[in-house]
Amino acid sequence: MYARQSVLFICSGNIFRSMSAEYALKAHIAEDTTIAVASAGLNEATHEIIGFVRDHLRSKGIDISAHRPTQLTPALLDAAELPVAMGMEHRELIERNFGRRLPLFSEVAYGTEEALRDVWEVVPDWRRNEEAAAQYGCSVIDYIHDGMPGFLERMSRFINTQDTV
Repeated sequence: MYARQSVLFICSGNIFRSMSAEYALKAHIAEDTTIAVASAGLNEATHEIIGFVRDHLRSKGIDISAHRPTQLTPALLDAAELPVAMGMEHRELIERNFGRRLPLFSEVAYGTEEALRDVWEVVPDWRRNEEAAAQYGCSVIDYIHDGMPGFLERMSRFINTQDTV
């Protein structure tokens, strides 16, 4: 019998990056019940999931219709054996507000230290430039999805290793 491991992906609003990582990992582990996967946002989600996010995940066979944004709490963070920050700003806010330094998604999945920036950070006029926003957003989803085999391979190195600051 294997011990159950828990992974928590964290971003800003839990409607794009962390949510995509949660569902991509769930899709990669399928029936593996030794890993519990969740996601949360640092802020209260005030927006709905953008259509291209839902549609691109659906094109990968991932159904997010049951997703409800969750706000990060100390209890959620403490319960996760492997909490993962999606971007540098998330890691910095968690360090400042919760006193923990988390690994970035890219560190676990790819062995690199890269931030996954939000659509509005890369496409400033993203509401008016839907094509560019969707192109960038879908590339982030692909990066997350494609990184899951590496994430699964490396995750044991990061479990319960977060530094307390």
